[in-house]
Amino acid sequence: MLSLLWTLPAILAAVAGWRFYRHSVALLWLTAASSLAFLFPEGAALFVNSLVVAAVAARAIFDRFRKPITAVFIVAVVAKLYIFTEYYLDERLSYVYYIADGVFTGLSAFLLLAYTFKPPRVGEALWLLLPASALSSTYTLAVQPLAGAVLALADARPLYVAAAAAANLYLLFTSGDPLPALPASLLVLAYVFTHKRVTYLSPQSPVGWLHAWLGGRYKVVRLLGVGGFSYVLAVKQRGALYAAKILRYVDDYGSPLAGDENILRIFGQEMQRYLEIKSDHVVKAYEVYLPAVGYRDVAQYMRNPPYILLEYMEGGTLRDLLRARKRLSIPEAVELFRQLARGLHDIHKHSVAHLDIKPENIMFTGDRKTAKIGDMGIAKVVSGEYVRSSYMSPAYAAPEVKKGAASLASDVYSLGCVMYEALTGINPNVFVENGYRVPPPSAYNPEVPPWLDELLLKMLDVDPARRPSASELNTFLNRLSGG
Repeated sequence: MLSLLWTLPAILAAVAGWRFYRHSVALLWLTAASSLAFLFPEGAALFVNSLVVAAVAARAIFDRFRKPITAVFIVAVVAKLYIFTEYYLDERLSYVYYIADGVFTGLSAFLLLAYTFKPPRVGEALWLLLPASALSSTYTLAVQPLAGAVLALADARPLYVAAAAAANLYLLFTSGDPLPALPASLLVLAYVFTHKRVTYLSPQSPVGWLHAWLGGRYKVVRLLGVGGFSYVLAVKQRGALYAAKILRYVDDYGSPLAGDENILRIFGQEMQRYLEIKSDHVVKAYEVYLPAVGYRDVAQYMRNPPYILLEYMEGGTLRDLLRARKRLSIPEAVELFRQLARGLHDIHKHSVAHLDIKPENIMFTGDRKTAKIGDMGIAKVVSGEYVRSSYMSPAYAAPEVKKGAASLASDVYSLGCVMYEALTGINPNVFVENGYRVPPPSAYNPEVPPWLDELLLKMLDVDPARRPSASELNTFLNRLSGG
């Protein structure tokens, strides 16, 4: 009963500290932990035990079982408080343990509240988890699985885990007692198990994947975008960033996508063809994952969604650039044109139509000197002269698409729209939609040379047969630039 009385003021102080000082209280807690462990080494196991349990619980509340975990944690900490204080009641300096337990119980409860709004902050405590795991003895075996789990959840590098395990093994060789090898084993096993199993944190996509693991290999960092048929997530592996494109389970109208085995098969075929495209001006594809069989339900889909792993483009999109600058200079536009024509040529060599070329799908490297064609999500493998597509963006779609058919020439038309807009700030499709002839770009930008006027108007011809091919564009622009 006495120990519970010590807990109440600590909890009140923690809540008050959160209300007025936010993370200053967390800093005070960490300082107190290190100081007490230094001053009272015989109580160090107790302190690091509380540290690790609090850190694990703080991260665990973002899991789908946040309420039960929080309740169990609070009950466990209060029980620990009572047991430890009673155990040390007859020892010297027993008041130290009362104070320590009260402080750690209160501030651990505070940590649960504090990090509810700042999930990434847990990762900043990794440097505490290493000594906490290393100092644990065979009397605190329960700490090791918790430490391994939190290291995996917070995206710790394997080096952290290896160092903590090595510290425990060092105790084995210095003490001659084989038991310290057990904590090391539990730590590593918990880390590996959690790393592979924590695949989603909520049944709601795409937020359910945030801060979880994709395919047991890639840590999801943030959401990059949501399209009509896919989610794009920024993921990380060993410090390197990638973009993961995930096929949605259903579209905006509730029609099945990944939930339909036929669509899943077509997606897989298209993405496998994407892997074959090697070009300096097409966003690189590294890996495609598809389930062996179709999905029974959303939960199974959330655990193993179909995805393609892509190169992460740091420089943003052409749309971002045009919003900032309205239009490009002639040298910039010609160089961009040359690069995109090369990328489109490399795509068409594989008999693949992109079918969604627009400024949002033209992406840049970090220095914005290299442009690449991205988002091959609706690409169709062209088995004959024409293919059908219902996903084409109408603002950049060729006229024949509205008749239910598209071809490789449709991509040339879309690229023409993109370059016309990059030079003038106007999408030429507004003229076509209203039955007018497209004026030359020089009518809106006098700096556009005659050869570029002529080339763009050929690309925007309503008759696909009269448009130049991507190969012809690539040859002409390379010759022009001396490439």
